[in-house]
Parts: sequence; structure tokens; C-alpha cells
Amino acid sequence: MDKCRLLFRFMALSIVSASTITYAIEAETLAFAPPSQLIHHLQPTKIEATPIDLSEPLAHPPQNQLDKLHTEMMKMEALAVKMEWPRLNRTRLLSFGDYHPQVSVLREMLIHLGDLKETQDEMQSQLFDLELHHALIRFQKRHGAKADGILGPATRRQLNISPQTRAEQILLNIYRMNSFQPEKDQYIQVNVPDYKLHLFDQGVVTMSMKTIVGKRKRKTPIFSTDINRVVVNPSWYVPKSIAYKDILPIYEKDPSYLDKKNLKVITGWGAQRKLIPDEEVDLERMYKGESYQRLWEPPGEENTLGKVKFLTNGPYSVYLHDTSARRLFDEDKRAFSSGCIRVEQPKKLADALLKMSNQLPVTQVDALFSQTETTQIKLNNPIKLYVTYWTSWVDPEGNLNFRDDLYRRDRYELSQLKKGSAQEIFITSN
Repeated sequence: MDKCRLLFRFMALSIVSASTITYAIEAETLAFAPPSQLIHHLQPTKIEATPIDLSEPLAHPPQNQLDKLHTEMMKMEALAVKMEWPRLNRTRLLSFGDYHPQVSVLREMLIHLGDLKETQDEMQSQLFDLELHHALIRFQKRHGAKADGILGPATRRQLNISPQTRAEQILLNIYRMNSFQPEKDQYIQVNVPDYKLHLFDQGVVTMSMKTIVGKRKRKTPIFSTDINRVVVNPSWYVPKSIAYKDILPIYEKDPSYLDKKNLKVITGWGAQRKLIPDEEVDLERMYKGESYQRLWEPPGEENTLGKVKFLTNGPYSVYLHDTSARRLFDEDKRAFSSGCIRVEQPKKLADALLKMSNQLPVTQVDALFSQTETTQIKLNNPIKLYVTYWTSWVDPEGNLNFRDDLYRRDRYELSQLKKGSAQEIFITSN
């Protein structure tokens, strides 16, 4: 086992411990130590050092979940030592009923990854049979891919990732999860790479739904905050960045574009707000100077924010909301927004939060949704929101999951770990 692998194994062991000591680990010492003896090479240090910042971890799953993730990391490490990982070559789409040399490679991979039981029938090795079809679907589900049982470019790319790379990815997510400690018994977690929202009550998931998150160029930030208001039938004040990037360039070429999108030009705030007639719209005053003009979308069924939005006191202009583009929830990869988080079942989420916080009955909430005027409800007990970036975890059924590194955070943070291993690595365990 090489030096880097020893370092990663030791670090994972340190993370899942209950120690609060900070250690300095000499890379050269670890290079030759067997894994079982690494713990004896620890030397407490008085050097003041800040642990490597790995995306500001936000939440703490139950210890048994961290233990399971650590066990899966060790399995990947063992697999990396056992064999050189095979590789699937680019070829046509392969699916149930096909006979192809690459099928035998696929079969071998899925056996080693635990998605397929080993068989002694050599005649079936190149035949894409029904058992292999179901095994590939299991693999695709664990990796957040389209679960169609077809070996295409996206699934091939996931399969070609080596066990050692996966072990490093798991380690990174142990870091991210290790200090996740919800402040309250009731909270929401949105995991960006999984495009999912989970509502927790007393440590139990009571609701889950799909989300749409920020595209790569307009990332959803990773942060924690409080949801403190629910707005029913919201209007939309178009942010300056979206106006200049997405709307005004088209409007300059097509003056009817604002009408098509049900957008108005306004000035002023509150009771002083007034609509600007088409002939008085001035692009030079858009979001500039005093009494500037800006874009606004009135509430309604087709409003960009849908029927409800969930406001926070966070440091970013990012919030959860409904959407009029419901079709996008049918996609497997849902990075389409400009940073805000669109939720699949906003009414259901609003019902739950208002019941938790304000004890409002569902019938009263229904009445608000049936109206067309905007209503803002302050939550008596704000609900904590955690936006996380976990690309690997073990689900409640015990399945090891991976997700694509949507924002390329894994690559950067892993490089930070490796830079640290060249000299000294400082680890603070909670």
C-alpha cells in the first residue's frame, strides 16, 4: 500500500474517533507504518494550527452512519490493493440481450462492487442477461444516474472510477459529515449533489422531495440559516444579475419579450411602487441611480417563484421556492437555477413548516393558497436549513451511494488534503 493510501486510512480512523486532541503527523513516518500500527505514531502537538477547511461541514449523522461509511472506505481500499481496476472502453450502448466482449468487463466490475452475485457460468460472461440488467440498475440508483439498465457513456464513466479514487471521495465526505450537529430537533437538509431535500423531526426523515439547484456557473452556496417566513402567492423582484444576464439582452432585441414573460418595469417600493409604461422604460436607469427602474413579476399561477417561497435570514439572496417549470423535476440531473433552490412539493413543505412552527391547521393554509393576494407568514419558531455538499454516504438500507461532483469541490478539497500530507496534516476530531 503506498504512502498516500496509508495517510488517508489513518486520517479516516482519526475522524471517527471521539478524541479532541490535535495531532501533527509526519508523512515520512507514515510511509512505512502498517495501518494497524499508525495510531502508535501519533504525537500530540502544541503547534497552533487550523484544520484544513473542507466546505465548512454542517451536520452530524448518527455515529453508526459514519462507522458504516468508514467501513465502506476500507472495503474500497482493500479492493484497490487486491486488483488493478478494469476499464470499460467506449462502445455502442449495451443493454439486456446484447452479446459483447465489454459485457464480461461490466460483469466483473459489478461483482466486485457487490451489485451482482458471482456466477460460474462462463457461457454467460459476454451475454447481457436479466440478472446483469437488474444489477446495473442497482448500481445506477446508488450513483444517482438514470436507472434504465443501459450501459451508456454516463454509467461507463462512473464504473471506470477506481476503488482508490472512491476511497478518497468517501474520506472527504467523512470530513464533511463529522461535525454536522443540528441545533434543533426539526430541520431541513438540502444536499446539493443529490438534488434532494429532507425534512427531519426528532432525527427522523418525515418528508423527502426532489430539488432543482444552481447551475455550475451560478452555484447554490453551502451554508446554514433559518427559514423564518413563508410567502404565499409571492411576486418576484428580479435580481440585477439575472436581469442583466438573462432578460435585458433579449429585451433589447425583442421589445415584446417582457410581455411574453409577464414581467413589468417598476420603480419605488411599498406604497410608492408604480408601474412604468412601455414608452418610459429606460435601460440606462435599470438598477442604476436614484429611483431606478427594475423588473418585477406579479403573483399568479405562472409566476417564476410559483405559489410559495420560503425566506431566510442567511447571508445569501438564496431561498427555497416553488416553480412554474415543473417539467424540470423529471430530469435526473437538476442543476438549472441561478442559485436558489426549487422544491418539488412546495405546498406539502409549507403545510409541514406552518404546522411545526405556528400550529396552523392544513385547512387554514389551503385557504391562503386559494387566494391570489400575497400573504407573508412569520414563523414563530424558525426552522433550521442546512445546505450541504455530500457526494458519498450510506443510505438507511445500507447501500453505499455516490453522486457526481457537480461544482468540482471534491477535486479541490482533495488536493488540499494531499498538499497537507506532503508536510504535516493537522486533524481535530470532535
